[in-house]
Amino acid sequence: MKTILVPTDFSPHAAYALEAAAHLARRLDASIHLVHVLEFSLPTTKLAALPPGYIAKAKEEIGDHLRHLIDQKKLTNLPATYAVRIGNPYRSITQALLETQVDLVVMGSKGASGIDEVLIGSNAERMVRFAPCPVLVIKEETNLTAISNIVYATALRDEEDLVLKTLSQLQGSYDAQLHLVKINMVNNFLADPGVKQQLQALAKAHQLENYTINTFNDIGEEEGIIHFAKEKQADLIALATHGRRGLLHLLEGSIAEDLVNHSKLPVWTMSLYPKSE
Repeated sequence: MKTILVPTDFSPHAAYALEAAAHLARRLDASIHLVHVLEFSLPTTKLAALPPGYIAKAKEEIGDHLRHLIDQKKLTNLPATYAVRIGNPYRSITQALLETQVDLVVMGSKGASGIDEVLIGSNAERMVRFAPCPVLVIKEETNLTAISNIVYATALRDEEDLVLKTLSQLQGSYDAQLHLVKINMVNNFLADPGVKQQLQALAKAHQLENYTINTFNDIGEEEGIIHFAKEKQADLIALATHGRRGLLHLLEGSIAEDLVNHSKLPVWTMSLYPKSE
């Protein structure tokens, strides 16, 4: 892992993400790339009418804030760069991903609930769905100097190969224990011996080390993952996301996005089919 991208809007949640990214960068010998998006809601005609140099001055002031943030968070002992972009936050961050060859996005989120979750969601939610690289979402102040227990909720798909390979690299860098779990629900219940046999085969096929295999019964997949993670005293929840779009996404939803909105633990996700929007 070489480059960690950290979007920031200078909020407390963004600060939590930057702190977590700094811990990861030191552990993984990676660099940090800070990005702030200057979002103008004015139409193009009104943007053109702004005083000469207005946008350039705004970008310069934000750049000063980013430099101060690097100094304030003591990132000077890490390779750290920054950029100020203009436009839609999600699309601007996506463009930064494509231009900077990012290996991981670490971003803060306060989540979403109720009608906001249904109609709007969050930038973190969209990043989880579409990012071509792993995404780590931080909801609270988090100490990632050490990670002892990682919960990986699997759907036992053949396509999980790259996800497990990438996750096992993170696991290895922390010498953490990986807890493979299949959540069993009433409407999708599978016999325990058969599931554990599949989990064991999955671990063997990917040459995993320092792992446990588990099944967990609950009323729903999201609830099961959260409750199992609490039982294992997990430091991190990890799972693959399908990246569905349009009507299929509305009908089937996404457990990864639900966890990003509702879990207090850091959530690491990676698309089964990584591609840019």
